[in-house]
Amino acid sequence: MVGQSDSLIAKLVWQLHDDDPVVRRNAAGALRLHGERAVCAISELSGLLVDEDAKVRAEAQKALDQLRQAAA
Repeated sequence: MVGQSDSLIAKLVWQLHDDDPVVRRNAAGALRLHGERAVCAISELSGLLVDEDAKVRAEAQKALDQLRQAAA
């Protein structure tokens, strides 16, 4: 789960569950750009790999690839 001290990452993780696929996709992309800071979001991003929107799934995969590298 997201560390409580990082409110930006927490807000982005919350947006991963938004009804709007554009919001979900943008949140995943923003998390990707935060690298190591957003590693705590990996489990939440994994849930988007089965999203109904293909663009959301693709962005989630990119984010996961980036964050897993940052975590290594």
